[in-house]
Amino acid sequence: MTERDKGAIRERGHSGAGGWLESACKLIISIRAGLLLVTLLALPGDGDALTLTALALIAASITSFIPLRFWDRVGPVLVRHPGYLAAELVLATVILLLTGTESPFFYYTVATALLGGLLYGWPGAILFSPLLIGVYYWVISVRSGVDPVPSNFQTDLGQPLLYAIVAASGAAARRLLDRQAEAETRLAAQERHMAAEAERSRLARDMHDSLAKTVSGIGFAALALSRQIERDPQGAVAEAKRLAEDARQATREAREIITGLRTDEGGEAALPLPIALRAEAERWAAAQQVRLDLAIEDVGELDAVAARELEWILLEALRNAERHARPTAVSVRLRMLGGRAVLTIADDGAGFEVPDDLADLSRGRHFGVTGMRERAQLAGGDLMLESAPGEGCVLSVWVPAPEARRDAPPPPPAPDAHPQDAEPSDTVPRAVPGYTWQ
Repeated sequence: MTERDKGAIRERGHSGAGGWLESACKLIISIRAGLLLVTLLALPGDGDALTLTALALIAASITSFIPLRFWDRVGPVLVRHPGYLAAELVLATVILLLTGTESPFFYYTVATALLGGLLYGWPGAILFSPLLIGVYYWVISVRSGVDPVPSNFQTDLGQPLLYAIVAASGAAARRLLDRQAEAETRLAAQERHMAAEAERSRLARDMHDSLAKTVSGIGFAALALSRQIERDPQGAVAEAKRLAEDARQATREAREIITGLRTDEGGEAALPLPIALRAEAERWAAAQQVRLDLAIEDVGELDAVAARELEWILLEALRNAERHARPTAVSVRLRMLGGRAVLTIADDGAGFEVPDDLADLSRGRHFGVTGMRERAQLAGGDLMLESAPGEGCVLSVWVPAPEARRDAPPPPPAPDAHPQDAEPSDTVPRAVPGYTWQ
């Protein structure tokens, strides 16, 4: 149960006696039990009247204990039938007659009016408040010859009006709490639905960014393998080994997805983001024989979700470049810019025409960019894309980030994969013709 669930107002349930109503009624019944004890301690004198009053108070205590202890069984009956509360009212009338309207027991009867409003709403308030007012005036009339009550505003009008006010407050509170509980239940259901949608989207992105592409590659390679066996048997053997390795990779990716579904967020210690990005980029560049220019800066300790999504975005961008752009050089840059961590991936590949609305790419069943943008937005940021046919591609992603630690050590320099070229810069990525870094 979350902290929000602990503080939520729960609905009354199918029986009508659970949730907030159960908690409120138990609280009022407990207060009434305390008032019974105060009344007992305040009884004056001795004699038969004292004994009779004490016995009546004990009987009232028992009638209060039963719903308090066995609410699961008594509560639903009490909500459906006001007879139990009416029987209590008869006993309360006897005790009020014995103790008088100026005794602490008067407030016990006020709590009874509150219960009537809470349990039965406005019909209960309309029924029990006049009954209690009638009992009050009847008790004053009967006791006038024995223990007359001074006539003043409090006794003549204030105390009896208290029954009507408290009963109406109970009915109004019942209506308000019912509405609040219903609203919180709808909100909780909406949050669960949104969480399920987010999890489905996350799973779809993970499947697309890893397993789907690996399996797709295996499928295309398998189709070509039968023809390659006839033309180039030795090459076919090497291709078959590569297919086997791709199948093992697909298995590993499937296990990673399953593990991610089964374990909590942050269950395993992750590498610092700069190290993870550098390792992934270098691994990919070495496998694809592509020149790599790295400029990875320390951006401080990012939120776990933001760091994870930036890693996935880098992997997806590199895979897209491999499959569609066929670049000879790729630049990867991570830096702080205006309180944001900005990741930029650029290539000198084939490029493509970028629509005005990136969502149009998903309509053509091209989900890579859409998935990357969803990941950026999930981390609280966004994505921008610049490309044109024959002019490469620049992908910029930003997420909110804390200020980089001033005492943090500088990142290790990027290795020069091509010594014969001009010395690459560790701070400025290689430019893509026609575009500037974002």
